[in-house]
Amino acid sequence: MIDQRKRIFAVNLWFLDLVLTTASFLLAYHIRTRFEVAGHTVMEIDVYLWILLIILPAWAILLPVFGVYSELSGPITRQIIQLSKAIGSAWLVMAAILAFVGRDETNRAMLLLIPGIDYVLLVAYRLMLFRFFKKHGSLEIRHVAVVGSGPEVSELSRRIEKHREWGVRLVGVFERSVIRPILESGGVDEVIVVAGRESLDDFSEIFVLCEELGVTTRVVLNFFPHSISRIELHELEGFPLLTFTTTPTNEALLFAKRFMDVIFALTLAVLMLPIKLLTAVLIKLTSPGPVFFKQERCGLHGRLFTMYKFRSMINNAEQLRFELEALNEMDGPVFKSSRDPRITFIGRFIRRFSIDEFPQIYNVLRGEMSLVGPRPPLPQEVSKYQRWQKRRLSMKPGITCLWQVSGRNHVNFEDWMKLDLTYIDNWSLLLDLKILLKTIPVVLLGRGAK
Repeated sequence: MIDQRKRIFAVNLWFLDLVLTTASFLLAYHIRTRFEVAGHTVMEIDVYLWILLIILPAWAILLPVFGVYSELSGPITRQIIQLSKAIGSAWLVMAAILAFVGRDETNRAMLLLIPGIDYVLLVAYRLMLFRFFKKHGSLEIRHVAVVGSGPEVSELSRRIEKHREWGVRLVGVFERSVIRPILESGGVDEVIVVAGRESLDDFSEIFVLCEELGVTTRVVLNFFPHSISRIELHELEGFPLLTFTTTPTNEALLFAKRFMDVIFALTLAVLMLPIKLLTAVLIKLTSPGPVFFKQERCGLHGRLFTMYKFRSMINNAEQLRFELEALNEMDGPVFKSSRDPRITFIGRFIRRFSIDEFPQIYNVLRGEMSLVGPRPPLPQEVSKYQRWQKRRLSMKPGITCLWQVSGRNHVNFEDWMKLDLTYIDNWSLLLDLKILLKTIPVVLLGRGAK
């Protein structure tokens, strides 16, 4: 109900932001033609359209990535701060690209005018929009009646009233015995039933009545033992299925994630080919043994698969692992050590800059891993997990993750597990993109690697 309206509102706001960004481009060009710089002739507008082709994708991606649309019910000041960060970052992206294309005075003027005008328009639009909602509410109103009794009814009613800006109006709170004439008299769009497990059958007459009247009925399912699961209703050949899940279930978005994995993996496989060939040669020349290291890891829901890496240790490193337990610098069931004597000279370099992880692109193409997801653990590590920690296996493992961009080996084991669960609970394509962008400086600077 409210969540759906928030998503629709966010999409509409995103689209309007892009429209205003296009208008900013046109307005910036108009201003530029009015104030020409000596020695710099302003050309026809179609000459500058390529600038717009850079601006729109940058804005379209970075505005959601910086959370501009994620907290629309929060204070307007917080939204303006997020918008400022997003516009500033988008401007840097645009400036970096334009630096390779042209350096004339006209482009520099447009580079300053467009984001400046756009920022003013987007902020002004938001101030007017939220002022309107605060005064008048949503343009489309849904009238909701709550049926039931008890403290949960009061709390639910309070939350509905709290979100008046989303177009939800509370008609009232009613006992089961008096709701029928109210529904028959009209004016109610939705009914929310608050009932215990034992008394749910008592509301069957209300369900039938709402069905006959075309009134949407919702049931508060607070009597099921769950705390973090999302509840979804599906249908299997006429059988209604009430679903409790803590992992993403949107098949379209998961397919888009897989599609993005394949496209990016193929692109990286081509771009990184010279580095991979050089790494393979150096490994072969500097230490005996194979170029690639293969290891059994736990994938989605604990299913085993063979993960590939460039070999960064001596050939018999696995046999020496338990003799080096005293050097472990991590807590929990994982082993990490910056003083590990098994690491070769070349291995230390490729581990620092995550070059040893490049062969996992093959695992991504095979569908065993994703570009972004919790790192795949060893089976012996999983056997020592606490039960709540095993939920990190409920999404396909990845080459990079929140742990990778949050300090890596400087993060203790429990916080590492919590970061993975945070990723799962908040997963979106935009979060994946944000992690991928943050991974670039982490890899280039070799932060947190051991």
